[in-house]
Amino acid sequence: MKADPTLEQVAELMNELDAYHHRTVVIKIGGNSIAEDEHFLSKIAKQVKFLRQNGVHVILVHGGGPQIDDALRNKKIETMKGPDGRRITSPKAMRVVEKTMKAINVQVVEALIKKGCKKDKVVAAAKTSKLFVQAEPLDKKDGGLHNRSGRPKSVDGHAINKLLEQNKVVVLHSVAAGPDGKAFNVNGDDYAMAVAIAVKAKRLILVTNVAGVFDKQRKRIPAIDTALAEELLGDGTIHGGMVPKVESALWVVKQGVGGVAIIDGFNPWSILAEMLTHEGFGTLFQARLG
Repeated sequence: MKADPTLEQVAELMNELDAYHHRTVVIKIGGNSIAEDEHFLSKIAKQVKFLRQNGVHVILVHGGGPQIDDALRNKKIETMKGPDGRRITSPKAMRVVEKTMKAINVQVVEALIKKGCKKDKVVAAAKTSKLFVQAEPLDKKDGGLHNRSGRPKSVDGHAINKLLEQNKVVVLHSVAAGPDGKAFNVNGDDYAMAVAIAVKAKRLILVTNVAGVFDKQRKRIPAIDTALAEELLGDGTIHGGMVPKVESALWVVKQGVGGVAIIDGFNPWSILAEMLTHEGFGTLFQARLG
């Protein structure tokens, strides 16, 4: 038998919800999560609907790594990566990337509408010719001639904010416009971070398959600031693939985003649990704790 919520718990939830009213949350979901769990988008859509019903501005950014890999294999296009592990995107591969990302974008939008978001209140990247993010080539010598992989250079935050002010959910994929006006493939996390900075988001939530950062006793650390991060990096508590994620999260916070959370998105209410409870559901990175 489930215990009834206490008055203190209800008050906490309402206070946290009030703090997000008319503020912006950027939610980044990965292609892996979409591919691994057939109910994943439904879980995300339920939470986005709740946030919109309570006056929170929402930008949803998705990647599509596994889906792109499958599409390239089907077209017999070799997947190549550079020394840094980032995808090398040939012009031929870029056409496949664009098509795949648009298909995923439509899939995300359909999930939102199915869970109650109004069709005319959802802006889909797949349905607009405008690319809100400008990219610069990763390989500056190549200039995008043979490698259409890039990094965010600028974001039209004003245009995105205008859509949010119209109470629309903005659904973006990580395809950006290059210097030549043609599409560039951008890492999903990098894209979401650039958007969060541009719109001065209260939160950037990176929805992953890990529940955040753990201490040496394997207990989740609910919140980390710069000072604690330096300590945890120094003693090896934060190590391996989590190091660049932590460093990137702290950098984003320094650019003015209210906080960056890394959460496990497979729980049906993980986003709301992270946003609206004191203990959260992942690890929140802030400039200063308290």
